[in-house]
Amino acid sequence: MAADLAAELIAALERRRGSGAAVAAERAAAEAAAHVAGVGAERAVLADDAWLRGLGLAEALSDGGVEVLWWPTGHDVRELLGLDGPEATVGITVPVAAAAERGTLVLAAGAGHGRAIDVASMHHLALLPAERLVRSLAAALDTVYGRGGVAPSAVSLVSGPSRTSDIEKISTLGAHGALDLHVIVVERGGGSEDP
Repeated sequence: MAADLAAELIAALERRRGSGAAVAAERAAAEAAAHVAGVGAERAVLADDAWLRGLGLAEALSDGGVEVLWWPTGHDVRELLGLDGPEATVGITVPVAAAAERGTLVLAAGAGHGRAIDVASMHHLALLPAERLVRSLAAALDTVYGRGGVAPSAVSLVSGPSRTSDIEKISTLGAHGALDLHVIVVERGGGSEDP
């Protein structure tokens, strides 16, 4: 079932000019570092998430020569946008859920996962624990709002690269966020922390 949902998510992302892959937890850091190198990013802004730290991603990125910043970064908005410092940046998020049928990620803002991670960077890479993948958007939103706890200060629904058609109805990528979206569905494997 999980493999079917991952394949459905990746297909939906590809229809919206995104991309994705499903990998075992022990390969997730290497896969993510290879993607970051492939887009030429010099800096990565990572959500400060215990599960993400447990994957060893920061070390894999550093070994590849990428500057690693954990959220909150202490840098000003101009630097995060690439106006000062490296322009080629990647924001790395950990969605609280994802809807396979729509290819939609649900990102919840919090202390370690700022609202700007996915929009202030040129590239967006999401690492998604396979257990957080559900079929429908209703089920994905239920994981955020149906628990009876305190709702996050903001929730973003991301279904591909940022795009707009405001100017003469011409579709433009990256107008309000990242130019591209890549999702790595991380399946359970030996040695990784549970999300």
